[in-house]
Amino acid sequence: MPLTLSAQETEFIDQLGQVAEAGGMTRITGRIWGLLVICGEPVAPAEIAQLLQVSRASVSSSIRILEAQDLLAISTRPGDRQRYFAMREQPYRSMIQQHAKRVADHIDVVERALKQIDRPEARERLRDLDRFYKVMHAGYAGMLAELSKP
Repeated sequence: MPLTLSAQETEFIDQLGQVAEAGGMTRITGRIWGLLVICGEPVAPAEIAQLLQVSRASVSSSIRILEAQDLLAISTRPGDRQRYFAMREQPYRSMIQQHAKRVADHIDVVERALKQIDRPEARERLRDLDRFYKVMHAGYAGMLAELSKP
């Protein structure tokens, strides 16, 4: 049975697209994310394109972005060659883990710079940056702990 969306669901999907776009993603990527949050069941790219009234190419590139963020569960069906997409279990833990990994990489870069750069005014800014990233990393650790609670 084809999926239909209520006006409220469509509004949420569109708003999530706008928020995602403001955060650096494409609007379509955010809308697909919103659709997958709403529908809960695996959806084929053609159905995503139809529901959101976007091109299959846009769906394909946006799916790759969501896959790279480890947010999707991918499935197939017997006798059907296409892949179906849904939100994976614990997608937001995965998202936070990826952000924490990137911040840890930033910390490594800044700490190496602190060992190698002697310019006093640069070192002061590097220490500020190091502190910022460490506070951010601790925040991610706290979020992960909170999301791990039942």
